[in-house]
Amino acid sequence: MKTRIVGMAATCLAITFSVACNAQDLGSLGGKLGGMMPGGGGSMSSGSMGNVAGLLGYCVKNNYLGGGSGASGIQNQLMGKMGGHSNSDSGYLSGSKGILQSGNGKSVDLANVGGGSSDMKSKITSKVCDTILKQGKSFLGH
Repeated sequence: MKTRIVGMAATCLAITFSVACNAQDLGSLGGKLGGMMPGGGGSMSSGSMGNVAGLLGYCVKNNYLGGGSGASGIQNQLMGKMGGHSNSDSGYLSGSKGILQSGNGKSVDLANVGGGSSDMKSKITSKVCDTILKQGKSFLGH
């Protein structure tokens, strides 16, 4: 599933879901996430199965996905489809560090989103992790 970034006034940003933010957060987040999208629009999905598998591990490890999400099982199935070569897959290695790599060669470090607000970072990263989980399921035909 693709998530779209849509600009709204300086008080709100929508990434298929609404996240309230102030003008400073909007500028910071727009620079980080919007930079992935040509012209400010586009996909917030990962560009590779390896990156999705690595990101799922990052999301589980940092408690951005609930225990009942099945993310670990999806991650294991993806790694199985990759032939278990995660140690040599650059997308997987980046994802395991929280770096989302888009299909257009841009990347976002999830550790640095939210403009310094830990609450904003947590909300945004949780939503990105939910999107990545859905993308992982789609790779598996779920």
